[in-house]
Amino acid sequence: MGLKKENACMIYSDNEEMCIDPSLPVFNLLGKKYTLLILGVIGNNNTRKNFNDIINSIPGISKTILSKRLKELIGLNIISREENGLITYRLTGEGIKIRKGLIEFLKIVL
Repeated sequence: MGLKKENACMIYSDNEEMCIDPSLPVFNLLGKKYTLLILGVIGNNNTRKNFNDIINSIPGISKTILSKRLKELIGLNIISREENGLITYRLTGEGIKIRKGLIEFLKIVL
């Protein structure tokens, strides 16, 4: 007898109940190759990064994959794209929260 979907998607903690279903697109994107590295680079030193800054900081990433991941991150409102003569990327408020959570997670597993 398996769990019902409504039970399987729930996380219970400290009298709080959360359904993880709405966060699955973010989890799926975070699991894709290079996404965490891109978040790391864009969030470093709390400065905007241009495409070349990012690609030069991540060994092995192709321009095609970087472009695709940037679009996906923008689509989920994790980063924003700004154009002021130069196109730059920065973390949104949500992106900052996600990155902080990832840092806490890394402190546990590293």
